[in-house]
Amino acid sequence: MKNLFQVFLGGMIGSLLRFIVQSLTSVSIMLWIVNVLGSFALGSLNGYFERKENKLKLLFTTGMLGAFTTFSTFSEYWFHQLQENQVVGILYGIAMTLSCFLAAFGGYYLNRGMTKWSGS
Repeated sequence: MKNLFQVFLGGMIGSLLRFIVQSLTSVSIMLWIVNVLGSFALGSLNGYFERKENKLKLLFTTGMLGAFTTFSTFSEYWFHQLQENQVVGILYGIAMTLSCFLAAFGGYYLNRGMTKWSGS
């Protein structure tokens, strides 16, 4: 029950934060902000939680960042871009995916270090 409450509370916080970002920007800018920032934060937290046990992991990762980031809106916007212009749509999808991956990797690297990747 405690885990369920953590995800619930984190989800409320994350969705509220995403709504605030969306209220202040356009949908395309909001997608970049929440997905790249969320990917960096998730990578950072996962790197941190590998080093230290934390009872609030579900609150921050599954709950807050799960609600803050938005794969479904990204997918819908990407599909719209592909319909408008296939080249722009393909470049948009690649750029967003690569940006999020690099942000997650960078956050993980900063908080965990490369020991996990070097086989140590």
